[in-house]
Amino acid sequence: MPYNYVTHDGFKCSFGRFYTKNGVERVDGARLKSIFLPRLTPEANKLLRNVHDFVRGQLQHYGVQYNEKDFSGNGTLLLKKMLQAGRFDKVPDHIEELRSQMHTEWLESLSEKELSGHPEWIMERYFLDTSGSPDPSKTTEVVGFPYHSTSSYSSGQLREAASRVTGLHHATGWGSTQTIYLGWDRDAVEKAAQEHAIKDRQAQQASADSREEVRALKHESYLARAPKRTSPVGQYIIGCEDIESDWPELAENMKLSIRTTPTPGLYQADFNFGVIEGAMMMSGDERTLETFCARSEYNDDSNSEDEDSGDDDDDDEVDEFEASEDDEDNDGEDGQDECFDEMPAVGSKRKGLVKQPRGRPAKKAKAAGPIKFKKLFLRLRSKDTGTGEIHSTPQKGYIKFDGPRFATFTGEASMACIGEGVFFTARKVAATPRPSWDSWDDYSEAAYERARIGRWR
Repeated sequence: MPYNYVTHDGFKCSFGRFYTKNGVERVDGARLKSIFLPRLTPEANKLLRNVHDFVRGQLQHYGVQYNEKDFSGNGTLLLKKMLQAGRFDKVPDHIEELRSQMHTEWLESLSEKELSGHPEWIMERYFLDTSGSPDPSKTTEVVGFPYHSTSSYSSGQLREAASRVTGLHHATGWGSTQTIYLGWDRDAVEKAAQEHAIKDRQAQQASADSREEVRALKHESYLARAPKRTSPVGQYIIGCEDIESDWPELAENMKLSIRTTPTPGLYQADFNFGVIEGAMMMSGDERTLETFCARSEYNDDSNSEDEDSGDDDDDDEVDEFEASEDDEDNDGEDGQDECFDEMPAVGSKRKGLVKQPRGRPAKKAKAAGPIKFKKLFLRLRSKDTGTGEIHSTPQKGYIKFDGPRFATFTGEASMACIGEGVFFTARKVAATPRPSWDSWDDYSEAAYERARIGRWR
């Protein structure tokens, strides 16, 4: 909804309200008399104190001409004099006409979508004359007003308003949205509603084709300049049929960004899938994720500092996912078995030792060239972008890279408010991650409680 004003002749108008250029609204003349005569009431003093140029504003609204030398102080004496002379008994016709014209002009600046939440304004603009009576000559075409496909209250209000106008017909077209069509010709209204689904599918397909063209160009541009040595780290554009079909208006710019963490083999991804956003933790070893989540949950519950243990002996650790054509001569000396790595404590730069299995460490295998594909397990926390509700319980999933360049992957995860086993795809568009949006802790139980309390304030 635009917040611009329509301005003319020292007045401005918006949202059905009529002001002077200084923002003073008109007060009914009878009320002015009751609070200013014979003496000022507390209400009058409050208006004079809180509304800048209150008296000048009332004089302007009632078209009262005066000599500036007669205006002294806050203008109270002049106001009382004009009240006693009956100058505030009626608003001049030319000012009433100006108000009506400016209100109409403001309504005409709004789109059907902006008007959809205000059925009374829809009737005013399209179907009623200035007296509030039906006016078929005002709008001869069928007009459609879009609502979310699940809307019942707002769309129901428009249907009720249309039903109160004699001779006006309405019908609903269903597709990715519901659109209520209004008009004076019943057959034309019903035809528009019936054709809505076809036009909606065509529009959705055109939008999807355009979006895919842009995404493909971004991915191809990345491939053309991609570094020889690659890793999962970077920015990805996301495709998800479940989201694109149910929330097409939110699926235009789905994205995910992966970055490293201080823990070898553990990655964090920030994601925005339109209907939900949040953080993912990823690792090729599911035990690493379980340890991280358990430690994170413990920190949430105890709000205590992590214990200090272990030494910083992994400074030279090489990203275990790094792969290139030059890796054929790599004998594995740059890597460590991640089952025996020391994992930093959550939320701390200090490191806590991960419990090690007994027995000899597994023998390190020599690198045999580029990795064919890599599977990363994931845990995600999320927030519903519509309601703001945080889902702090980690949900499971995985991603599988399709080749050694980490340029594409497919994934599957459970996502709150979408469902179980949600399938998604990704194409890389940059080798460097975006600046971090949020952290894992921003979607914790404590964050959920803060958001829950904030919604009810």
